[in-house]
Amino acid sequence: MEDSQLVELIQTLNPEERALARQLANVDYFNSGKFKAYCPILLDVLLQINDNPDKQVWDKEKISKKVFGKDTYVEGRLEKAMVEVHKIVKSTLQIKHYFSDQNEFQQLFDLAKIALKRGLEKRYVQSINKLQKQIPSIEVSDRQNLYGHFLLEYELHDLDSLHNQLKGDLNVPNVLFSLELYLWLTRLELINRILLQQKVAKFEIPNIESVITDCQSIPQKFLESAKLIELNHAIFLLLIKKNIDSEDAQSLFNLIKKHEDFIPSSNTRGLYTYLRNICVLIFNSDVQNKEINIILHVLYKDNLVKGYLHYGNMLHPATYLAVCNNAIWVNEVDWAIEFTETYKNVIIDEDETKDFYRLNMAACYFAQNEFDKCLDSIPDSFSTVSHHLVTKRLNLKALYETQSDLLPYRLDNFKMYLARTSTKILSEHQRQINTDFLNLLVQLSTSIPGDTKRADTLIRRIKEKKQAAEWRWLMEKAEELKNPRLKNKPE
Repeated sequence: MEDSQLVELIQTLNPEERALARQLANVDYFNSGKFKAYCPILLDVLLQINDNPDKQVWDKEKISKKVFGKDTYVEGRLEKAMVEVHKIVKSTLQIKHYFSDQNEFQQLFDLAKIALKRGLEKRYVQSINKLQKQIPSIEVSDRQNLYGHFLLEYELHDLDSLHNQLKGDLNVPNVLFSLELYLWLTRLELINRILLQQKVAKFEIPNIESVITDCQSIPQKFLESAKLIELNHAIFLLLIKKNIDSEDAQSLFNLIKKHEDFIPSSNTRGLYTYLRNICVLIFNSDVQNKEINIILHVLYKDNLVKGYLHYGNMLHPATYLAVCNNAIWVNEVDWAIEFTETYKNVIIDEDETKDFYRLNMAACYFAQNEFDKCLDSIPDSFSTVSHHLVTKRLNLKALYETQSDLLPYRLDNFKMYLARTSTKILSEHQRQINTDFLNLLVQLSTSIPGDTKRADTLIRRIKEKKQAAEWRWLMEKAEELKNPRLKNKPE
């Protein structure tokens, strides 16, 4: 019974929705079926069971007795009553959705259409004109508002057609222009999502080249008319560019900042998400590019203050780790520690042992050359494989730095871990970058400091493996082998 659609919906109701459902259950318009007398009772019973999660018993016979009395249990009777209660709950959710503040335009638009159907043409025209004044201008409209502009222009077209005096353009040019604006923004938003997805996943899209060609040649009048079309087109051009560089990222950053005060914050959040992903793509393609880390650090700080990194006042663990690690890469370790401490209690799915917090602190200790503290702070394991790999690599790096006798054994363990899990849960990319890291670290750990020839060989091999995990650290250690005086020397 707990798997029924009714129970699933009831489990999602907030207090306001539960109260409304109880009201509707006592209104004939919403509750007029054969079991109308039992629907309020059944609804109350189901809500009470849901309010006591520790004592939840979705037992049909027990619920049936509470609803219909101590009569003999009749197969199918409860299910029929549930169908009627289900209608009441659906009506509750539909009403809450339709009359939400976010749906105000549709409410007023529908009322205007109702007025026209009832012969109140003057009132209809007044309502449409009022909506045209209330809706955000095309220049700062998002996709939903651009669609609203199209609906309003089409209504004016219908009105002109109704009173066609055989002159004028019947508002057709405005209808087509607003429609194309909506379609261009929709197309750009969708193509950008799939282009970004293609950067991390392999799949084929039929006729994608023709869509890309179309988006490359958007008429200038559309780019100049709506800021979101201009911004999404700028993102599109970067995603199809063969080699994106730091200058591209900075230009997009400047363009978003130029317009962000004029467009909805939800859209600004999405634009900044693209920019952060583009920065990561640049970094992954050129790990020697420290300039992109500086741009990303400024971007993270900017987005953090504005709340664009948050989800309901919480931070995703991946974001928490990425912001800290990027700060370390640009030598802002003190800021990384402050950030880690400030946000340690707002991490989504953080456990009692504060593993994400501990991992960030371990990375900070490592950056400060406090390797023993680092080893003490590293969590034992993570359920997420990507985070678990980070802990294993950080442990190996700290053991290497301390010249620990445990390093050879831990290297063997990591080798076994990759061998056993690579075919099961690791992607080919994850397997390769971690295998490269392991092989290069083994060579580093068996090399003698000051052996210039050996160091040069290692440096050449590391340069050939730029996709290896921890590439910058590996290169730094190879340089130290060549010149031991560089060890732990601050930048």
